[in-house]
Amino acid sequence: MQTQMKESPLETMLNSSLCEDELMSWNHWLLIDRSRFFTAHEPCSLNGGFNLRMFDAQRHAGICDAYDGETRLESECSTGDGLVFRFRRQPCVPRELDAAVTQRIYCVDAWSSPDDGQTYAVLRHDSLQRAWCLRYSTRYSTGEAFLAYLFHDLRCVTGATRPTATNRYLRLEITRDSRHDGVSLCVDDYEACLYWASPCPNTVRYGATALLL
Repeated sequence: MQTQMKESPLETMLNSSLCEDELMSWNHWLLIDRSRFFTAHEPCSLNGGFNLRMFDAQRHAGICDAYDGETRLESECSTGDGLVFRFRRQPCVPRELDAAVTQRIYCVDAWSSPDDGQTYAVLRHDSLQRAWCLRYSTRYSTGEAFLAYLFHDLRCVTGATRPTATNRYLRLEITRDSRHDGVSLCVDDYEACLYWASPCPNTVRYGATALLL
């Protein structure tokens, strides 16, 4: 459904050595079959409930830092759910994503590279023909903070360091939710649930006493 190709350097003369693996490098752009790409999805390799801060590489600025509350990411809380970004406020939604304040995104494919220790996930919008590439450490720890890079298009820039081939990406600083209990993967983050767990905190109880004569 999607293909990534390796390329050799350009030469003016035919040289069979150009086909040797050590002389070839990945082309960062993916080739996709659009006839099926935007209808298919599979479980995401990233699992859990996380808080995250987003930094825009193009504008060299944090997104949503002016507001209280973290952007929320829930990934595969139930198998097949995909990724759900909860940005909380419209100004916190990155312009390039064409996303809603609460946005579901599906995983189409994922692979891990032994060369750089990174996992790459191809993502798609749940209703629009938009696609992205997400990169994060294959050995990420759910108990520690880790970095991920969400590229604005299907350009999966390889490597374990900050991308330099493009600035069309968001840098994500991801942390596990402090309320994680070690059993459930995800935490219900909707404020209304806190209320409905105890809907009558201020109820006054009245009683009556009957006097028999």
